[in-house]
Amino acid sequence: MAQNNRRQRNAFRKLEKMLTYVILSASVLFLLMLVAAANGIGWLKWFLAVPVILASVLGGGMLVLKQEHKRRRSWWMLASFLGLLLCTLVSIIAGFPAPAI
Repeated sequence: MAQNNRRQRNAFRKLEKMLTYVILSASVLFLLMLVAAANGIGWLKWFLAVPVILASVLGGGMLVLKQEHKRRRSWWMLASFLGLLLCTLVSIIAGFPAPAI
C-alpha cells in the first residue's frame, strides 16, 4: 500500500516537472512574441504564437486526461496554461502590441 502511494507521488512529480518546463518555455516564447510584435515583425509573431497556443492546449488537455485538473495541487498548472492561452489569443485578436505609426 505504501509503495503504491510512493509510485503515485513519483508519477505526479514527473508530470509536474515536465509541465513546469512546458510552462516556462511557453512563457519565454510568449515574451519573444510580444517583442517581435512590438518591433513590427508580423510573421515572427505568428510563428511564435502557434507553439504557445499548442503548448497551452496540449498541457491543459494532458491535465484533464490524467484527471489531475480535479486536484488542488494541479490548479496552478491549469491556471498557467489558461493564462498563456488567453493572453496569446487576446494579443493576436487585439493586435497588441502594435508598432507605433
